[in-house]
Amino acid sequence: MAAVLILCTILLVLISTLLYKYFTRNFNYWKSKNVFYIKPIPLLGNMLPALIMKTTLGEWLGDLSHKIKKDYFGIFVFDRPVLVVQSPKLVKLILQKDFEYFQNRSVAHYEHDPILSNFMFMAKNPRWKAVRSKLSPVFSTGKLKQMFPHILNEANLMVDYVRNLANVPNVESKEICAKFSTNVIARCAFAIDAGCFNTENAEFRYLGRQLFDFRYSTAFRLFTGFLAPKLASALDISLFDPRVLNRLSSIFGEILSSRISTPELKGKDLIDLFIEESKSKNVHFDQNVMMAQALQFFAAGFETVSGTLSFTLYELCVNLQLQERLRTEIFDNLEKHDGIACEGVSEMKFLDMCIAETLRKYPVLPFLDRTCLRDYKVENSDLVIEKDLDVYIPMFALHYNPEFFPQPQKYDPQRFADKCKINNEGLYYVPFGDGPRICIGNRFGLLAVKIGLVSLLSRYKLEATSQTPRPIKFEPKALILQSNVGVPLKFVPI
Repeated sequence: MAAVLILCTILLVLISTLLYKYFTRNFNYWKSKNVFYIKPIPLLGNMLPALIMKTTLGEWLGDLSHKIKKDYFGIFVFDRPVLVVQSPKLVKLILQKDFEYFQNRSVAHYEHDPILSNFMFMAKNPRWKAVRSKLSPVFSTGKLKQMFPHILNEANLMVDYVRNLANVPNVESKEICAKFSTNVIARCAFAIDAGCFNTENAEFRYLGRQLFDFRYSTAFRLFTGFLAPKLASALDISLFDPRVLNRLSSIFGEILSSRISTPELKGKDLIDLFIEESKSKNVHFDQNVMMAQALQFFAAGFETVSGTLSFTLYELCVNLQLQERLRTEIFDNLEKHDGIACEGVSEMKFLDMCIAETLRKYPVLPFLDRTCLRDYKVENSDLVIEKDLDVYIPMFALHYNPEFFPQPQKYDPQRFADKCKINNEGLYYVPFGDGPRICIGNRFGLLAVKIGLVSLLSRYKLEATSQTPRPIKFEPKALILQSNVGVPLKFVPI
């Protein structure tokens, strides 16, 4: 019996030693490269603060960057070495000039899934480039003008919905913005009326909640896809709930089939644009590619529009002088164009400045990710970023850089009075990424946010209440930046 116990003990020690060796096998990587790094712990690397969800991933990376104050440094995402780059000049090289070395994202890739493999956000080259070339015409200026009436109609429905909540204290504005975002994307991408302002339990709003609401299962999917991509790909752990994707695929498939078989049913929406582009001699736009882009459009656009819109409403309700300045610009523009017009929205400079400052202070994603495709020598440095090494660009480090954005916690749209100068010397401001992989739908998202803001601010004043958070604290379970208590405020009719 004693011999068995001794044997089991030896076996346990041996297994533990082997596991320890395996999970720490890369922990000398940054030391061997003479790169400053954060000391890791076995199995977790440097991820403990983010995994126990005491803070958001974006804030954690931003805090590390501000404390370390180096152009780049090393971390370990579990046992995987990752280079964190916060030098705006090096960021510019990675995203723009030397993009050929960093064309792919590190996020999980689902090669054998006919839909997810065509998600442009996750696709690797050459598939990424092929899909983007097909999709670019869909977001041209002319095509956005075709979508303008649909977005404006949904904004009018939002204004009518808010009328029933006028003067009610502590209205959850984030939910209103989410309804608007869902309606807009359902109309522009799926060619249907989501009915979020008419039905409290509208199906599309339910699907949106399932994608992004605060749940540990959602956090697990998103964190695994971004932080443990090989595990996610190997175990087929989708970024999104497969039931939601299947339902959206079913809806889109039915609409697409109907539209193809009945071409006279035109809606001047994304489906029409897909079908139109698929007829091009130079483009092969099959149904899987179309479906993937529609689903990505819903997933990416939903939180971008609703989050940016609600955070802007929040900042304007606690900065009344800015709110009045913006409203004055809006009224002048509405008088000039006899209402809300596509050209008029694009003319409003202070509106653009406010949204730009919101995106600086509340970046949608915590970091940009890239994978090095071949060895890359960093100029004026001894560092060589090796093939297959992942690079993180922390949004909070750039957007909250006090040397470039003084008093970074302050909401100050004046920073963007001359927007063209922001990224002259390096990339300090990258809310949608930059370079060839910049978010292809960013102009659509900005247009929707602008129309939503103009519609609301021309009818209502925004007031903070006793429950309006000051400052906003972020939900640590959410990969995409969200307030942990929503955005309660008061709408007062003008």
